[in-house]
Amino acid sequence: MLLYIICGFVLKSWILPLYSIVTYAAALKTVDFIVEGIDRSKCAIIITEHPDEICKALSETFESGVTHLSAKGGYSNRDKSMIYFIINRYQIIRMKDIVHSIDPLAYITISEVADIFSNNNQ
Repeated sequence: MLLYIICGFVLKSWILPLYSIVTYAAALKTVDFIVEGIDRSKCAIIITEHPDEICKALSETFESGVTHLSAKGGYSNRDKSMIYFIINRYQIIRMKDIVHSIDPLAYITISEVADIFSNNNQ
């Protein structure tokens, strides 16, 4: 990026450096797409006071396991539960609708997952 900025000052034209920046960004995304694939997984962390109902609904809907952890609210000091759930990006809206239909006050965070290693022989 610094090289492109220097070129902009040297050439006294910003058209070529800006095109180069856009091309560079597109190339980075393309390489990520080729290496990582189209169907990147996401992890959802759900903070709720209704974990059993949410775990059951998610397991039945997506036919996948969930991890349920005990948690305590830092501000409220109330007992809560944290649910860790792996989905793909196409399932996020459906998962959010299911969770908020059971617990409208549930707190949901979504993060990208780089790799998933599993041995589900149990």
